[in-house]
Amino acid sequence: MPRVTIGVPVYNSESLLEQCLENLAAQSFRDFKVIILDNASTDGTAAIAKDFSAKDARFTYLRQPFNKGARQNFVDVLGMARTPYFMWRAYDDLSDVNFIQEAVRLLDDNPNAALAVGCVISEKKRRRAIWRFRARHGYEPSLAYTTRLLFQSHASWIYGLFRTEDLNESLSHVDRDFPHLMGFDHLTIFPFLITHRVAGSDRTSFIQRFNEPPSDAVRPVADPDQMQKLRYDYLSYSQAKMRELIPDFSTRLYLSVVLRFYAGRAHRWSKILSARWRATLRGKSGADRIDAD
Repeated sequence: MPRVTIGVPVYNSESLLEQCLENLAAQSFRDFKVIILDNASTDGTAAIAKDFSAKDARFTYLRQPFNKGARQNFVDVLGMARTPYFMWRAYDDLSDVNFIQEAVRLLDDNPNAALAVGCVISEKKRRRAIWRFRARHGYEPSLAYTTRLLFQSHASWIYGLFRTEDLNESLSHVDRDFPHLMGFDHLTIFPFLITHRVAGSDRTSFIQRFNEPPSDAVRPVADPDQMQKLRYDYLSYSQAKMRELIPDFSTRLYLSVVLRFYAGRAHRWSKILSARWRATLRGKSGADRIDAD
């Protein structure tokens, strides 16, 4: 049995899927299997995935009977893993060729760690940003390190390498108790952050690429009530999980304050208030039109 399963949940991903699969096939670590789980695509995704699977026996293509939504596709492909280690890979992301090798080394060398991550390179249009993993210094207090991990963690750490058993446990709780798509990535890795079970290295990089929506795409109008509900649910979940995992009362008291700021990972208050102000202005404009009629 391979040591690593790589889940590639896809939907209408023909534009960059082949690059993603080629990047995985070129990894210096070879002992893995890839499950491409197609969420009922309507473009050329299936043909690309089937052709690649025919060339490399480590790759398997499977298709959902209907579109189950992005989050469920992530959950389902994890449920197919039978290996000790697991990672997701989005169709539009890449990594250095030693990414899996370095991540496996980190988990092998750190038995307490549940997640291994590398440097994150974020590419959007012509902008390029780099997030480096900063390990804990010997003199750094535990609470200071916890706080730093929470606020310096990157959403792309969800594409790091996990111990499959630990990831299954964390994601099952999120899937049961947190109903939103946005924020589920941060909350899935949250238990590993507050218990210091993340190992990192700058010897390898994960490359996050953003695809811009079409110029004629309709952007949804921000709903301040939904944004505030998301923030509240995010905070409630993280506080409950913190109380479950942290036995020391004084530590829990400190983190309960920190988590009120950490909930900004869902939505910052400034964005919620801005959306509420815009909604108020839209309402006034509508009332003016009605009065004018």
